[in-house]
Amino acid sequence: MKITLEIPDNKAAFMMELLQSLPFVKATPARTKAKPQDETEYLLSNPANAKTLKDAIERLESGKGVQHDLIDA
Repeated sequence: MKITLEIPDNKAAFMMELLQSLPFVKATPARTKAKPQDETEYLLSNPANAKTLKDAIERLESGKGVQHDLIDA
């Protein structure tokens, strides 16, 4: 069984020491949660996607954008 506890940072060291002193407990610190990315940050995080996105922005800014109608599904 795994149990997750959320402990304030100022109490974490004390709680880890306490839990590790118990012979039947295996205490490991949780990984920090990554902050959620918005769609643009996600696309820019990959070099290939970033280039595609920047190229598309350049086309739009230079007046070479193409408008498409949405397809009804």
